[in-house]
Amino acid sequence: MNKGLLALIILLLTGVIGFSQNDELLKVIKANSLLSYGGSDLVNFEKETYIVGVAAVEVGTKKISSLTRIGKVKAEQQVSSFVNGSDITSRTEYYLKEEQTTINDSTAVETTETFVEYIREDTEGFVKMMQPAGFWFSEDKSVFYYALYKQVEL
Repeated sequence: MNKGLLALIILLLTGVIGFSQNDELLKVIKANSLLSYGGSDLVNFEKETYIVGVAAVEVGTKKISSLTRIGKVKAEQQVSSFVNGSDITSRTEYYLKEEQTTINDSTAVETTETFVEYIREDTEGFVKMMQPAGFWFSEDKSVFYYALYKQVEL
């Protein structure tokens, strides 16, 4: 079997298994005014309390696999900051490339923009054991939201 096809099937099955059981919790998260655009908070759902982290990732030209990886790391950071009050190290670099082509007397300029996001993640234990609640896109599809959760005892 083609390795690419096998990887796609595994990714799809992981997504179905990982996200399908949490549809109701995801609805509660999306309806929460503090979490609907990213962040972390405690959520009460079906008589249980959950700590939830939501990441907001600009879509740009990223594929869904990159969006989920970035979303997971950012959502973990949200929870880590919420629990520990920690500082997160991240930076975004912007590259602009202009290529000028001249043919006879006609000149064309092609511009390419690239954003590279670097995130340093050192979370362990509690945050690493969080489960994906699901993901959604903003109405204009420019922002990807990814949510993680874990039940907590208060």
